[in-house]
Amino acid sequence: MIKKLFSFYSDLNLRYKLFIQYLLLISVPFIIFILVNNYIASKDLEKQAQYSSQQTFEQNRTLLENKIDIIKTYLTVVSTNDTVLKILKTKSEYYVNRMGFWGFDLSEIRKQFYNAKPSIEIAQTTIYTQEAITTFNESYDFLNTSRIFNTVWYSKLSSKTSIFEWFQDTSTPSDTYESTTKYISVARGIAKLENLDDFLGFIRLDVPETLITNILDNVAFFKNSSVYLLNNKDEILSKSSSTDSNNIHLLSNLPSQDLISNLNTGIWKKHTIDGKDYLVGLQRVFGVDWHLVIFIPYAEILASQGKAIKQMLWITLFIIPFTLPLAFFAAASGTRRIRSLISQMKSVKQGDFNVRIKHESKDEIGELSRNFNSMITKVTQLLEEKYALGQDVKSMELKALQAQINPHFLYNTLDLIYWKALRIKEESIYEVVQALSKFYKLSLSKGEDIVTIRNELEHIQAYVDIQNARFKNGINLIIDVPDEFYAYKLPKITLQPLIENSIIHGILETEEERGTITISGYMDEHKFILELKDDGVGISEEKINTIFKMNTVDAFHGYGVNNINKRIKLLYGEEYGISYGYNKKTGTTVLITLPIQTNVTQSSI
Repeated sequence: MIKKLFSFYSDLNLRYKLFIQYLLLISVPFIIFILVNNYIASKDLEKQAQYSSQQTFEQNRTLLENKIDIIKTYLTVVSTNDTVLKILKTKSEYYVNRMGFWGFDLSEIRKQFYNAKPSIEIAQTTIYTQEAITTFNESYDFLNTSRIFNTVWYSKLSSKTSIFEWFQDTSTPSDTYESTTKYISVARGIAKLENLDDFLGFIRLDVPETLITNILDNVAFFKNSSVYLLNNKDEILSKSSSTDSNNIHLLSNLPSQDLISNLNTGIWKKHTIDGKDYLVGLQRVFGVDWHLVIFIPYAEILASQGKAIKQMLWITLFIIPFTLPLAFFAAASGTRRIRSLISQMKSVKQGDFNVRIKHESKDEIGELSRNFNSMITKVTQLLEEKYALGQDVKSMELKALQAQINPHFLYNTLDLIYWKALRIKEESIYEVVQALSKFYKLSLSKGEDIVTIRNELEHIQAYVDIQNARFKNGINLIIDVPDEFYAYKLPKITLQPLIENSIIHGILETEEERGTITISGYMDEHKFILELKDDGVGISEEKINTIFKMNTVDAFHGYGVNNINKRIKLLYGEEYGISYGYNKKTGTTVLITLPIQTNVTQSSI
């Protein structure tokens, strides 16, 4: 399918290709922009939502703590009020013949309730006692302690395990409660001043649950957030009005109790619950064993991002009808002169060499038009000369053959120079000429492409002798190849380019411009290895990784290591060839892997 699409695209008119490219240039960056913007926006929205939720969470937690402090202060003020304590200590005999005094004392205590009334909505304040004021009679806000003997909160307060006890009690101290209203209650003991370990009674305050619910509603920063107020047993004391009763299972994903005990700084984490992502916040309410929990759906956090993406898509759909004709016009305009050039080329193809293209612009197409006119002019000239040139082809070929240099002429000439230098006793000249003569003789090797190790070693010895004449005997060649390997065969001119690299790019790059090249040979798993080492400046690991990707002849390696490597592999197979050893300090090591052969005839490669 993909191949068909590429084939279809390659066969399209250039105008339509440019049209498609223009569309891609417009659409691809725009799509990337939308994706990147979507990713960045989602991260920013997540951070912003967490920050806003934390701030709201903290503010309302502080508000809840303030209200708790107000309630506790109110209970403390009333329970330590002198008037209240005095009346509670009154003996029952006092009221026997003084019924009016009982009602008066109740009014006095209620007055203390009113004077200490907190700045929050309360449903009722109730005092439980076994003192005279309740044994003589009871009212809706003064009850006997016997009514609460079986309650958990009474047991905790009377055993002094806590000062304040918060609870939700289905039983009510009076009929003043509305049946549809829920209440949260708090109680504390009323201690005797002369003995703080002994209680005169207990005071209980009932507040509407809406006092808590309103605060939790403020915490619900997002519409579908679930906010809970839990006690230290993870029992739900209250929840926000936005909390879905079906989301009660979310609480099972709360951190462990050990973690909850360290909630002073708050916990905010991302949790996946039933395949949905939630931002979960958890923090302690100081002054009471409560903690607030909020579950914010990530879908709601990212909802505003979806709106932004929709807006961008609508903008894109609005822009596309305008960009399509503009892109097509630009593509057509850009290929108009190319289509004209193609038309002129077709005329030339049909044999009309008199066509010319007007070229006023200096852009690439104008340059192409000028080159086309120049080409037509030259083709016309060539056609005119073709006949005359054809007449001379055979004679020119004959002259070229006659002009070829006979290799023996080179040997004889070098031999003549050698004997003349010997005659005038110029040892330096005849030694170099002798080495050069030997070098070329071994290079030609009577037309053979496969030579012996002995031949190659004599060849590079002659080459090094010539180089020492140039570089003041700075090259020391050590040949450490056992004699039994001399009859082995290899392609000719294999070692000389590598020796040349060691001299030019290794030894002569050192400060002393002097060095040693060592050639050794050994067997390795039925293969013959020639190893070349020099103590030059070495070769970088990066150069080693790219050396076999170079052209056959390049400015750095003369004849071309890559060419030698290819010849060996073509002759013997992929398991043979040239490899480099990496030296961390100095010098270069080259390994030539060859098959063991002593009597092989190969054609030219």
